[in-house]
Amino acid sequence: MQVWIVEYIYDDDGAVRINTANIRATDYETARSFAVANAPAPDFVMSVRPQSEEQFLGQTVIQAHEMTGKIVSDLPDPEHEDEDGDF
Repeated sequence: MQVWIVEYIYDDDGAVRINTANIRATDYETARSFAVANAPAPDFVMSVRPQSEEQFLGQTVIQAHEMTGKIVSDLPDPEHEDEDGDF
């Protein structure tokens, strides 16, 4: 038995929602089938991955916000601003 991490991104009346679940299953196909059957909405995107030490809390949320333009990872460093305020 292995732990699988399921990450859903779905629309909730115009708002982007993200849901993460842990599933215990013997293989990928079993975990995927269970994840599809228990999805939080009719229309969704999901990823199913085996649990690992490389995952960190919030990774999916950060990626979803970057995809929707709500946050940007490459912000200019304020210490390197030009004198006239241009970046």
